[in-house]
Amino acid sequence: MAPGALAPPRARLYIGAMNQVFARTRLILIGLFVVAVAATSYYQFYYLWPMQKCERAGAWWDPRDRQCLTPIPIWRLTGRMSGPPKATTRP
Repeated sequence: MAPGALAPPRARLYIGAMNQVFARTRLILIGLFVVAVAATSYYQFYYLWPMQKCERAGAWWDPRDRQCLTPIPIWRLTGRMSGPPKATTRP
């Protein structure tokens, strides 16, 4: 039995149009799904995976410049070692 065979003659005219609407809607939804998957993959590949790799290595991740940086201890900048200051005797 053909689609719309039980429909009244006037309604049969709209069945072809409805099929086109459903086909177009299906393509739009599939397209949106593909775009969403591509955007999620891009975000993970370029932002999440490098950040996770950097943090696993024990370094610091800079989100503004997207760089993996090694922390510098303060004693390297000041020249003072950590811990209490050494007592010195005055002559």
